[in-house]
Amino acid sequence: MGEAFWVGFGLGTSVIALLVGTRFLTTLLSTSEYGKLALAISLTTMAVQIGGNPVSQTMIRFYAHWREAGKLSLLVKSLGQTLLRQIGMILFVCMVVAISAHYFDTLPSFYCITIVGLLAVLLLVNRVAFGIEDAARERRFRGVVQGSFEAGRFLFAIGIITLLTIHTAEAALSGFLMAAVLAVVFHGLFLGKILKPVRGASPVDQPTIMPSDASALKHFQMPLYISNACIWLVMMSERWTLQHYGNLVDVGGYAAVYQLAFMPMLLVSTFLVLLLEPIIYQYAGLDGKTAGASQALRINFYLAVVILFVTMIIFIGFLFFHPFIGSLFLGEQFRSYSWLFPWLFLAGGFFAASQQFLIKLQSELRTGALASLWGGVALTAVIAYFFGAKYWQLKGVLTAVVLVNVMLLMFSIYFSGIKKH
Repeated sequence: MGEAFWVGFGLGTSVIALLVGTRFLTTLLSTSEYGKLALAISLTTMAVQIGGNPVSQTMIRFYAHWREAGKLSLLVKSLGQTLLRQIGMILFVCMVVAISAHYFDTLPSFYCITIVGLLAVLLLVNRVAFGIEDAARERRFRGVVQGSFEAGRFLFAIGIITLLTIHTAEAALSGFLMAAVLAVVFHGLFLGKILKPVRGASPVDQPTIMPSDASALKHFQMPLYISNACIWLVMMSERWTLQHYGNLVDVGGYAAVYQLAFMPMLLVSTFLVLLLEPIIYQYAGLDGKTAGASQALRINFYLAVVILFVTMIIFIGFLFFHPFIGSLFLGEQFRSYSWLFPWLFLAGGFFAASQQFLIKLQSELRTGALASLWGGVALTAVIAYFFGAKYWQLKGVLTAVVLVNVMLLMFSIYFSGIKKH
């Protein structure tokens, strides 16, 4: 019960911060500046999704079993080396783009590139730190830091824009960066304390990583890079096609409603994943076939059904009340986009339910099947977003987003029903 409270506290605070923060930012920023902010955040999300999530998911899946085997220090060291390589890659790409910005006027400013790169690195570290805390089931600290970071990023952004009267995406990003620095500092202090016994073991006591250990990590982790890259394409690439064939104003309006409609159900699903995933993996062992794991996965299946049921009810309500919801949570320039609410909420509910179904594949170490599923969905999504944006702009993109998430749900149900051989 205590674990559920702290996981819920972190995500509940995030939802409140999202609702209130979006309301203020859509008042302080124009739709075009909010569109720039949305595109910048999508790039930092790419770094977290493709780089941070596979490391974090691997840590959660193997933590309990490697700790019992006395090999936790090897797991931390192996994944830490992966994280450092990813940070180096992000900084290298940012340096190349920043240098190129001097020769190509279409690229963002040096300051914008720098702040996006630094934010991407900090959010990457933040995500991996959360993964370690989830794996260790340090729910209270994790919940407090998550809630504080989500509230803090909006508070810093709003404060900078208001105090300096600079109503730009770069000002908001500067606020996000300040909150991310504080979050990483707190993570470092906390993890330094809980991992101190692991690092302090004498060389004699430390185990040696076996080829089979390294192979197990690689076999599980590598397909996750493909999966998470595809997830980013499904969730974020529509903004870039809309920006290319439409304009930044539509990107800003779409992104603001997306934050309020798609994300809440995703956060609810994330709450369930964060709560149940470490428990399921602990029961499952490394073959995923124990009775305890089967029972936990059955509960997870029913939770997915509940998510779908609640999604349909709220979707119907949004069809009638979206103008009122828009007036509450959106700035005046953004309220003409309130008609997006029901459809993005529906898509978010389908995505959230899919997350629950797909836990089964990771529990059974079937990340290859997971990569195949996401690869097919991502390919379909990119094609659908391209044609939708090219021929029907915002309405076309919205239709594509809903249909892609319907397909994702159907694939998730099908793949999770296939038995492991």
